Amino acid sequence: MSTVSDLVAASAALRSPNNLSNEDYDRQLRGHVTHVRRLISKRDLGSIARDDALLDQFDPSNDSITYLFLLHLQIQTLREESSGTLPAELLPLGSFWSKAAHYLRTFDCIQVRYAGHEWLQLVEFMGLASQGSSKPILTAQLIRDALLRLDPSCAVLTSTHVLLTQLCLASRAYTCALPVLDKQIRHIPALPNRAPSNSISALCAEHESSLSFINETTGLSSKLSYRDYLRYFLYGGMIYLALKEWRKASHFLGTVISMPTLGSVSMIMVEAYKKWILVGLLEKGKLCSPPSITASHVVKTLQSLVKPYISLAHTFERGDVKKLEVEVDAARDIWCQDNNMGLVCQVASAYSRHSLINTSKVFAALTVSEVSSHISLLSTDTDEVGEANIASLVVAGTIDATLVHLHPHSRDTMLRFPDVSSWEEVSYETKIQSQFQEEGQILKSLFVGMEENSKRLGLSDEFIDHVIRGQLWPTAGSMNPSLGGNAGSEMEEDIMGDLS
Repeated sequence: MSTVSDLVAASAALRSPNNLSNEDYDRQLRGHVTHVRRLISKRDLGSIARDDALLDQFDPSNDSITYLFLLHLQIQTLREESSGTLPAELLPLGSFWSKAAHYLRTFDCIQVRYAGHEWLQLVEFMGLASQGSSKPILTAQLIRDALLRLDPSCAVLTSTHVLLTQLCLASRAYTCALPVLDKQIRHIPALPNRAPSNSISALCAEHESSLSFINETTGLSSKLSYRDYLRYFLYGGMIYLALKEWRKASHFLGTVISMPTLGSVSMIMVEAYKKWILVGLLEKGKLCSPPSITASHVVKTLQSLVKPYISLAHTFERGDVKKLEVEVDAARDIWCQDNNMGLVCQVASAYSRHSLINTSKVFAALTVSEVSSHISLLSTDTDEVGEANIASLVVAGTIDATLVHLHPHSRDTMLRFPDVSSWEEVSYETKIQSQFQEEGQILKSLFVGMEENSKRLGLSDEFIDHVIRGQLWPTAGSMNPSLGGNAGSEMEEDIMGDLS
């Protein structure tokens, strides 16, 4: 047990970093990781690897590095002895599962930066174990909290982001992903030869951006492919769709279909465009154009591959309700095969709602019975259902109107719309003010990312002033040695390499 005593003493030495400088504490943490790796790699640790009480001697919040390595050792040992199958101890609610879950809730975010590979392996194993036992919901919240603990800003897209959205979709725990999805993604993990200079030293220091310690060098994220980037935004869009947050869903899906591509279009982009069309009908009642930054050849290719959806949208816009019902029913196999049947049904249900909204722009007042004569209702709608739908739209604020009974014994109800000249201006100003506030926060977040990138590219005001005074225009490679002369071409190859 001398090895255990050695680990306890070494971990205890890390508990008082207050009197140390960042450089000294960084050196101590790196030395501790090397020391623990050396001890764990010994071949005579059979008893330790099977000791159920071993982890009880360490505190996961204070001894995060040691606890993580020992937990990883014991999990690996159990998996090797089970001949490829997951033993009960490692399944959800098993003894080691509980310890791993407790660790992900309490680990020290500074120490974990020095054991990123092991931390990521633990996160991925938890996802694998929960999916293997058909209980992804048990891991989704754990991984979300672990990701927020590691990086509260979640500004750097990682492989854990993709895993989280996948688990939330599989378990239908849609709201679980929102604390991460609602964060603005500003970076992807830097490649080893492009990592900022301060990402290698003093990981324990306070950094302006989490990009300084989340990269392939530290191992806190695996290498992201082009498909991983698309999958995250597709899954995120699908989560917002499930929550009926159409605007956010449109933003995420629009990010997917507007991704740059040299020739072929990924099937992920095709799936996103199908949902993009349906979201446009649900939110705005029309076929929306792809984001302006989408390449023209991409738009043409996507449109040629989703003709049933475009036909449905055109029918929706023309107001031909009978043809709309026919098209929904005729292409039912297509909607089901694409897993979009639920969305298509919502689109059909939204037809009457958008028709009513358009009617409110023409008439000052209508009885509920008159509404059906001015808008085409689906065959499933009745007067009673129509009145209930109208009431729900008024309560939700979708239309600005008032429902009034004509007299106590009347069975009909009057739908009154306010004077357009008075309420439209107020509504418009309120909407614009809300959008300004929301987009102001987004711009503020983006400016922070732009300042970080400018510093790394040598584009700060101080640097430019210095160059102007000296009349020396350095090459792209000399602006930042970590970028290298072929950084741009290498990045393009990395992004485009996984296209299908």
